[in-house]
Amino acid sequence: MRVTQLDIARLAKVSQATVSRVLAGDDRVEAEIRGRVLNVIQLHNYRPDVRARSLRLKRTGLIGLVLKRSHGVLAEDPFFAGLTVGIMDVLSGRPYHLCIDVVSDDHSQAVVYDEMLRTRRVDGLILVEPEARDERVLRLQHDHFPFVLIGDPKSAEIASVDNDNIHAGEIATRHLIDSGYRQVGILAGPCGVNFSNDRIEGYLRAAKAEGMQPLVWHSQFGFESARDAALQIFDSVHRPDGLVVIDDFMAFGVVTAAKARYLRIPDHLGVVGFNNTTLCNLIEVGLTSVDLALDQIVDEAVSTLLDIIEGEVKTPSRTIVPCRLCVRGSSLRAEAVAV
Repeated sequence: MRVTQLDIARLAKVSQATVSRVLAGDDRVEAEIRGRVLNVIQLHNYRPDVRARSLRLKRTGLIGLVLKRSHGVLAEDPFFAGLTVGIMDVLSGRPYHLCIDVVSDDHSQAVVYDEMLRTRRVDGLILVEPEARDERVLRLQHDHFPFVLIGDPKSAEIASVDNDNIHAGEIATRHLIDSGYRQVGILAGPCGVNFSNDRIEGYLRAAKAEGMQPLVWHSQFGFESARDAALQIFDSVHRPDGLVVIDDFMAFGVVTAAKARYLRIPDHLGVVGFNNTTLCNLIEVGLTSVDLALDQIVDEAVSTLLDIIEGEVKTPSRTIVPCRLCVRGSSLRAEAVAV
């Protein structure tokens, strides 16, 4: 005979509501009571009826994440691997699971969001890479649907978690200048993406403070797009001797292009990326990168979203997570590396 939540409550000598709170991970339950309930659950191998819980609470227990990338681009991107694993880690032990959709363009993205809102197959959404005018945000706000944005919403009315990307772009550029590079450019993401635009702004601040002629290029996200863009940059009359690249995955594409043009890193070209991923250690001299504290960003974003879903947050707020520069050989000329 199947053990029910009511049976667990009776055996643990607590109310059914207390059992529900223990299963939901509510920290307000006293430690002694929580231990007693968990012991009974383990002893009787109790497993909650997920479908019944969903119907009772009118929730699915799913958190949605939609990633927009061309086919095949996500497979090797360590940032999104870290993002999705980080979300699942935060959800571990809580009554929620991650539901991921991957789309290739704006139209398919709109279709996915429309279906999610129409069917309510997720309880809330984590949004990434917001744009200047983001139709996703407008639609979710109109439907009063729970969501948290990782990035800059350019609005105080949206719950968001982010870095100061202007500062991040500035410290990356300033580091290359301080390392002796005199024609520093930036390879940014597609036009209109907020975090990319903010890093460009930080780059421009540092470049203009030194009286440098700004060198700004754009590329689609991904290794191959960055590699192809870098090949064109290196063949142009404005070839830089230092390059800030919007993320590590794209920086790896730039390094590959530099090798194809017989440019030595860091002697002929200094490179700084963002995200401080495992790719930084795959480049022979090591890739200098701005660590954006992704784990902390994800923890803040997911925890905030769950609080919104469960009615514990009424006023949207913006959280800024500090970033730091991790210096490796890609941004230090040969004499500096040897020290």
